[in-house]
Amino acid sequence: MRRRAFTLVELLVVIGIIALLISILLPSLSRAREQGNKIACLSNMRQIGNAIIMYTTANKGFFPRSAALSEQSDDWIYWQADRATTRDQCPFVNYMGEKFFNPAHYRCPSDVYDDHPTYPFSYTMNEFMGGLLYAPDPGNADLHMRIKITQVKRAAEKLMFIDESSQTIDDGCWAPQRYNTSSYKNLLSNRHDKKSEDKTDPNAGSGNALFCDGHAASVTPREAWNAVHHPGIDSVQPTLP
Repeated sequence: MRRRAFTLVELLVVIGIIALLISILLPSLSRAREQGNKIACLSNMRQIGNAIIMYTTANKGFFPRSAALSEQSDDWIYWQADRATTRDQCPFVNYMGEKFFNPAHYRCPSDVYDDHPTYPFSYTMNEFMGGLLYAPDPGNADLHMRIKITQVKRAAEKLMFIDESSQTIDDGCWAPQRYNTSSYKNLLSNRHDKKSEDKTDPNAGSGNALFCDGHAASVTPREAWNAVHHPGIDSVQPTLP
């Protein structure tokens, strides 16, 4: 006996059901993938935190510098274009358990770093822990000296690094006091909570951050801006290395 083939209507119904199931499952799959990226991002930050603590142990307790625009030999990351061929020579690399610089450890898996080629990485260090080389100008609150790990009080509450927004990131330094300035904002990324970031709505979502005791967690932008979470604010007067 000849088998009856599917009719066109039956095929269209099956295709419609499959399309409906895909449309239902895709958002869940997307959220699951983003959750995986968030966990990988937190893992990267914890690895950086462990390396920072080892760095301070070997450097008289001092944190590395926050890698702002000016190039210093003890910057935590050699990010500038003219340092691309010498990134392996950054002292911090050795404490990451590697002989060579691995870009993947400094990038969030969800970050489209091609959108910010000047600084092609994701994580930035709190300026209050490792600022400029010289003593700060009393009239300029944006200048900070790097501090020792022993000067950080309540380390589990102090923010050391953030996963910075791709719309504001421009170097390895995070200046949390600039959250409300018209330019040079340093905003926490919310890429794991939203499909796109809105520079005009910095309160939306949450982002990953690394604390001075080495643990990493998601925080809100308001928590990141709050001065109580900035190392050095309630520490003793920093001293030059």
